[in-house]
Amino acid sequence: MVVPLRDDARAFCSGVSEKLCELDEHEWDALVSDENFYNSYRWLRALEHALGETDVLTVRGPAGLVAACTLWNGGQSPGLFYLPSFVADIPGPWQQKFLWLGGRRNTHNGVSCIEGRRRFEAQAELGRCASDYARDRGYAGFVMPYMPYSAALKFADAIGGTVILHSAEASLEVPETGLSGVMARWRKHARVQSKSEIATFRRLGSRVEWAAAVELDDSLAADLITQNRSRYGGVSDHEWMQKILAGQRTAGVSHFVNAAISKRNDDITALTIFYSFGTALHARYFGANYNLDLNDFRYFVLSFYEPLDYAAANGFTKLRLSTSALRAKVKRGAKIEPQALVAKCVDGQPICQHSANQHNLRTLRQYQDEFAGHLCRDWELVESNPNLTS
Repeated sequence: MVVPLRDDARAFCSGVSEKLCELDEHEWDALVSDENFYNSYRWLRALEHALGETDVLTVRGPAGLVAACTLWNGGQSPGLFYLPSFVADIPGPWQQKFLWLGGRRNTHNGVSCIEGRRRFEAQAELGRCASDYARDRGYAGFVMPYMPYSAALKFADAIGGTVILHSAEASLEVPETGLSGVMARWRKHARVQSKSEIATFRRLGSRVEWAAAVELDDSLAADLITQNRSRYGGVSDHEWMQKILAGQRTAGVSHFVNAAISKRNDDITALTIFYSFGTALHARYFGANYNLDLNDFRYFVLSFYEPLDYAAANGFTKLRLSTSALRAKVKRGAKIEPQALVAKCVDGQPICQHSANQHNLRTLRQYQDEFAGHLCRDWELVESNPNLTS
């Protein structure tokens, strides 16, 4: 289904594609920034191989694809993808069914869209297409969660949506000197602690090796990742995780894999799987063998210390470290970035803007109190919003 725009919209048209595989990978990825890996073509295709196909919204102009996103239904129980948990203090129809924009189970989203003067128009048309899709299928509205706050502001402006702060993620700028360059910025106590953790890791007989996907055993990786998730309250099982990894191999995502592996003798004791995309290195999965009672700081070595040197040596300028364990990450140099969802209801159902503003103000203060000195500059955009105190 393709819907032509008004005469003054300069030949944009939008539609719904039932298969991502019908779209050109290079045309799609031309719209995806280095920061938006989890909306890249192969990552989304991997999710389809593992979990089934989803509908896709597309906007086209005279030169081809100008905006696009995949769709899903979010989570159905409390957790990272359960909408009522994000907005409990904001009146709205949150218990009804909402359409979710972006990749399934993404904790970093962005609109895949052209840059430049026509970006606003392309996003606006994507919003119109999402509204029509939601209305036609009985959704109360649509949301795109886990967006960088600055990107959420622009998307909301284009579609007439509401910005709601709900989480944050950690990232590290990578200096040319890697770990030593990061540690040079720290106070003495933090440097001493980190050097002690690295020394303990080595003293207990552990070492780090880097591996490409072809060198990984998916069953072993799935077992380690599942152990870690079970230890910290996750619900995914070994079979589910192995299916995800198999989907990545089928879609070619394994081409982007860079895995840091902890070994003692010939035994793998832990691993962190990163994905490289442009100049960014994205940490996604940590797994460990907790049957081995090793207090060797392998999580920090594999997820922070070694990746900084690896990234610097291979031309990466940023480590993206996701949304969990933020306190541990800021102690090791990370900055905290605000994330928001953009929500829009259909058929005139209201979202209370005043309540959303008050929610955003409370969320801002919470992160300022907890992570003072470790917030990135995007938090200044939140602070400068005059509506927060209205």
